[in-house]
Amino acid sequence: MSRFNKQIAIIILVLLFSFQSTYATDNYVPVRVGISDTLFKTYLFDSIEFNDACNLKVMDSSSGYVIPINQSATIVKVTNENNLFRVYVDNQLLAKNLTGPILVSAQDDCLVSIKDLKRKGKQALYRGYIELVRSSKDISKFSIVNVLSLKNYLRGVVPNEMPVRFGLEPLKAQTVAARNYAVTPRIKAYDEFDLCDSVACQVYFGANTEDKLSDMAIEQTNGVIALDKDNLPILALYSSTAGGYTESYEYAFSDPATKEFPSKEIHYLSAVPDSRKFEPLDSDAAAEAFYTTKPEAFDDLSPYYRWSRDWTIDELQKVLAKTLPAQSTTGFVNPQVSVGENIGNIISIKALERGKSGKIIKLEIKTNKNTYVVQKELVIRRCFQKNWISLPSANFVITYIDSANPVYKFSGGGFGHGVGMSQWGAGKMGSLGYTFDQILQHYYKGVKLATIPIEVHNNKMIERLFYTECENAKVYIENPDKIRKIRITVNNKELDIKLKDNITEVEISKYIVCGENRISYLILDEDVDCSKKVKVFTEIKEAECE
Repeated sequence: MSRFNKQIAIIILVLLFSFQSTYATDNYVPVRVGISDTLFKTYLFDSIEFNDACNLKVMDSSSGYVIPINQSATIVKVTNENNLFRVYVDNQLLAKNLTGPILVSAQDDCLVSIKDLKRKGKQALYRGYIELVRSSKDISKFSIVNVLSLKNYLRGVVPNEMPVRFGLEPLKAQTVAARNYAVTPRIKAYDEFDLCDSVACQVYFGANTEDKLSDMAIEQTNGVIALDKDNLPILALYSSTAGGYTESYEYAFSDPATKEFPSKEIHYLSAVPDSRKFEPLDSDAAAEAFYTTKPEAFDDLSPYYRWSRDWTIDELQKVLAKTLPAQSTTGFVNPQVSVGENIGNIISIKALERGKSGKIIKLEIKTNKNTYVVQKELVIRRCFQKNWISLPSANFVITYIDSANPVYKFSGGGFGHGVGMSQWGAGKMGSLGYTFDQILQHYYKGVKLATIPIEVHNNKMIERLFYTECENAKVYIENPDKIRKIRITVNNKELDIKLKDNITEVEISKYIVCGENRISYLILDEDVDCSKKVKVFTEIKEAECE
């Protein structure tokens, strides 16, 4: 292929794979999602097959070569052989020695169907396009990456992270939290993609699980995220059930880089009780009073609001003999236990430290051979397994029942890490009449709701849509490069604004409508080079006083 033809092919492909909506805010943010196998066990593959081959376009992006596929074709198979890609159509080899990435898209508004891949028992279908990219860690394998707009990504996330029966307002709160997480994940664990499709990131099951009500929630929060006091997108963590009291970030998570635990605090992810009557639960007595009773709380309808697990000493002995060595690899079991090592006979188990929600953050297991200290909620949960299933949460109290056959009983509450929004709590708040912004500002303290911050460069107009049901809005313009003047156009109303050297606030409430709004930005300075910029966002709900 000539250089000219290669460039033309790449241009055509870019147009083919471009997102459909020109102005929808979420479509300006592409998302790269790693797709795992049906059992969510691996993100590395050596072959993959696609259904409906006649509706597919397949191209080697490195060369621009488009694989010819006839109208009667049924299956496209891509393999990685000798660290290079091969493409087969109905078992016929049509291309080999391709360096990739291989791009696969569906024509005519069809969806990409990966053969034998199931989600919720259904055939997995994907919007956007699929990129097959060789692994940076093992070039004999490749990753399956779904590249699509943020909006379409959320359509495959929201109904799988929260039951749609919870209603529109909770779904809108979930949408904003999921949008935030897509923009600002906690860690970047993969080189080839930004987010995985499992509970390790947030659950994404593709187009075959979309729902009309969750689609409405996405439309009615289009472009909206939560920002912290520094006007940065928040890390919007959430879990199934907090048990009536969420936990502070630093008591549930270690630092991703240093493994420091407790980690540094994040101001908007602080512990939140569902009632002002609830005192901090960082003592055994307070935790016992709370988790052995059922006070009224926002997530008290969850089946995991309160739970209990019990083991005989012999049962627990067998469990810990396997789980302590497995969890020693995390670095949060001291001293470490090797596989097959005799840990001795259990003498006592007790909490040494608790977070504000009563979550155990340091626990002691004393045996006749050693004293083991286990830290961090997920590690603690995985050490104490019943029928080889980890504890629902680390919010529990320990009771030793001294009888003819002694038993350890754990009484607890919540499911998951308990930081940020409780999904079951959001569900009940919605049923009580709380709006999505009230739900979010209950769980994420001191945050504002706003559009995704964007950079506007000189001589380039940027246009965005955002949705609001509140006719209050304010534009914030951060001006590090000392631009003098900018034009803001709000629903066809032009405003020429002289800028301050730091932050300029522009009240635009009287130009806002309830529903979808269009706003554009254009720097008016003619003598400023194109590298100069301002950062802008529109606030639609200010932070509440803490």
